[in-house]
Amino acid sequence: MPELDPRIQYVLVALGAVKGEKAWSGAPTHLGVLRGVRAKTALRRPKPDMGCIRDVALHIAFWENSVANKLLGESERVPFAQRKTGSPQPVKALSETQWKDELAYVGATRGRLARAVREFDPRHLDRPVSSKVRRQAIDMMHDAVEHSVYHTAQIKMLKALAS
Repeated sequence: MPELDPRIQYVLVALGAVKGEKAWSGAPTHLGVLRGVRAKTALRRPKPDMGCIRDVALHIAFWENSVANKLLGESERVPFAQRKTGSPQPVKALSETQWKDELAYVGATRGRLARAVREFDPRHLDRPVSSKVRRQAIDMMHDAVEHSVYHTAQIKMLKALAS
């Protein structure tokens, strides 16, 4: 296997997609923070107008899916209803099976993003992703990582408030 471009390698480490490498943030990924969260905890809101762990996890998945779509030139849709772009429709109840399915989607989306980054042609890292999206590919990759790190901190806080 050819050696990866260092910038792509950096993004993969930050995504937690390289075994044995710790991300620059030093923090666990959202997948690590979500480990052990039960459906009841995933729906708990500190205040009625605040988000819950489920909302944040699916929001991360939405944006990781969006970036993967841009990098891969695809248009895979998310499998959950949205109240507005990137925000899942709140639910009143969530079974453990439904939550497991949603967590599986969150994990699969992270894997899809990692694959998109790994397979991306490094000669195009400094070019806009498309004529419609003027962001350079490398910037979009970093944006996805930073977005996930930010929201992972929210999940950690919501998890602590729920216990």
